[in-house]
Amino acid sequence: AIGFVNEQKLQPDGRVDRRRVALLQQWIDAGLELGNHTFSHQDLHTVSLEAFQRDVVAGEGVSRELLRKAGKELRYFRHPFLHTGLSGETRRQFESFLKERGYVVAPVTVDNYDYQFAAAYDRAVASDDGDVRQKVVRSYLEYMEAVVAYYEQQSAAIIEREIAQTLLLHANALNAATIDRLAVMLKRRGYRFVSLGDALKDPAYQSADAYYGPAGITWLHRWALTQGKKGTFFAGEPAVPEWIELAAR
Repeated sequence: AIGFVNEQKLQPDGRVDRRRVALLQQWIDAGLELGNHTFSHQDLHTVSLEAFQRDVVAGEGVSRELLRKAGKELRYFRHPFLHTGLSGETRRQFESFLKERGYVVAPVTVDNYDYQFAAAYDRAVASDDGDVRQKVVRSYLEYMEAVVAYYEQQSAAIIEREIAQTLLLHANALNAATIDRLAVMLKRRGYRFVSLGDALKDPAYQSADAYYGPAGITWLHRWALTQGKKGTFFAGEPAVPEWIELAAR
């Protein structure tokens, strides 16, 4: 697993909080990696390329030093909102910038709306409503298995086999409470866990990707659009239950 960091969150009062840095150190001590998710989670589609690049550089300092002390390098970048550029030229220029700084783009093939369930869960915890909290957990686990099944089917349709998937999850109380059960579900479906570097050895990640535009979509769907897939091909992605959306507001 890689923890993609917004280093602005290390500075709740404008100064680096060493307790928050210690959380990142725990991640490294557990044998995991850190990645750059920009300093302040800016959107490449709403700020200039130059401003976005400055935010990437600003997001390196603490993470890079922690990794260096552990004999590791800061090598992965993930785009906020999975937004990679509104034009082909912006995308090319930014990817060139990342390469110059030694980054590999961290793709996502299994995307989801875990943050909506997490907001509903947080509200249930805040109101001390154990029944609703457990209902959110059950719904979330059912939803996540449906999401994984959907992207397995999409993988088979786009690449003609199941690939090494990359799963996006947010760091929140809901995932802290359910990560063991999520892992058991994935193992039951036949998965084992490998590093992102090993996953990217799958030839699928060399698939042609000519997508640029407003959507923040998975790499599977970028490849599909590049292949000319349209419309109903993308149908069937599991929806967040309406009651979860209401509870998350």
